Amino acid sequence: LDFLDSSRKGAVVGEMDSIVHQIHTLSTQNESDLKKLKDFLRHEQETLKANASQIDQALQALDPVQCTLGTAFLLQAQLSAGFFSNQRATFAFICNFLQVADGQQAKKAASPMTAVCKSFAQLAIDLGQGGMLRSLKPLRSALEKLQDTPETLTPVHMEFLRVCLKVKVYHIAAQLLDHSAIYDIAVSTGSGNSSNSPAQVTPQSFLSFFYYAALVRIGTREYGKAIQLLLVALTCPASCLSAIQADAYKKYVLLCLKVHGDVKPLPVYTSHILQRYSKSSSYVLEIAEAFKSSDAAELQRILEEKQPAIEADANMGLAKQVLSSMQRHKILTLTQTYLTLSLAEICAEAGLPGTTEAEEMLFDMISEGEIKAKIDQKTGNVSFEDADENLDVVMMQKLEDKLSKIMEISQRISWFEQEVVTSESYVRKTSLLDMSAERQVGAMSYDVMDM
Repeated sequence: LDFLDSSRKGAVVGEMDSIVHQIHTLSTQNESDLKKLKDFLRHEQETLKANASQIDQALQALDPVQCTLGTAFLLQAQLSAGFFSNQRATFAFICNFLQVADGQQAKKAASPMTAVCKSFAQLAIDLGQGGMLRSLKPLRSALEKLQDTPETLTPVHMEFLRVCLKVKVYHIAAQLLDHSAIYDIAVSTGSGNSSNSPAQVTPQSFLSFFYYAALVRIGTREYGKAIQLLLVALTCPASCLSAIQADAYKKYVLLCLKVHGDVKPLPVYTSHILQRYSKSSSYVLEIAEAFKSSDAAELQRILEEKQPAIEADANMGLAKQVLSSMQRHKILTLTQTYLTLSLAEICAEAGLPGTTEAEEMLFDMISEGEIKAKIDQKTGNVSFEDADENLDVVMMQKLEDKLSKIMEISQRISWFEQEVVTSESYVRKTSLLDMSAERQVGAMSYDVMDM
């Protein structure tokens, strides 16, 4: 038995030595060598998983920069098998690897690199706040290496935002969003073995990215940007309702009430599935009805009655802000109707408990630039002023920046449209659809005439 055990151990060591030797031999700058290495390691995945206990030792024999592709495959197998001789040591190794990895090889090993990043993000969450904070720089470095261009969305974007949200470092996530305008997504070539394309963005990771990005903007109190991000998730084509879109719609309604004072209709190109869901009974629609009628007591009753459901969706904070914003929107309405009101009259109209609360809210709204008003402390009267319609230099610069961005996006859309209509695949498919439509019109001419 001892002899058999020794033979098995020798065989395992021999297999790993052979794999490490191949990695060393084929880790060159030659495209052909890297392709051979990738095909070899993909074929050896089951062997690697079966010998996961030997991977730590094998990794020590590899240079993470020169052997990035091989290291990624070994780490993927180890993390997939869930075998760690020392979890914290493995975490530290991956932290260093993601930062020093060779960008060219990382792209060629996009699939295992993405899998490593996903497992690494979960490992960081399991290790707590310290682990999550340490993981952010490596994850940011990895997603940049996996991008074909700085405008490409990868699955690692979602993992980075997920960790940021867990540890509540919204400002770090916001830096990524501010400097990463997304105009493209990472897709596979369909062959399943692409060597120059990052791992494919799935519908779930696409929706998750924009949903998480909206949560980040809520965390930084940039509510207008959060609404726009939620709309991207909500208007994504769908043949069935996604749980992410359902959650996104609830937050969309609450944010619209807070920011605009009413629920903005979804765009006409929103899927009929989501359009139908938006009309179904839910606590957000009840909140919207109470808000519309300016019934603070009814809104408070809904929050108390639906508390379990609201808390389950993690929307209680937003819902309470809606209650507060209802009073602010009421004051905004008063500024459009009256020139002067007493604090007592504002209390009565906005449903505030007393003049002190009314004064505090007015001060806050004035400081936030929501209204222009003066409070006479002696008489207790509030004089509302018209907003300054003169555009200053700063505002003119903002308008110029916005117009410049609009022109850039317009040019991009024109370029994308030209790329699509000249695509052989697109022309072939539309031709088939046109032929099918002609046959249907001929077969159903009565229905067409009847319309």
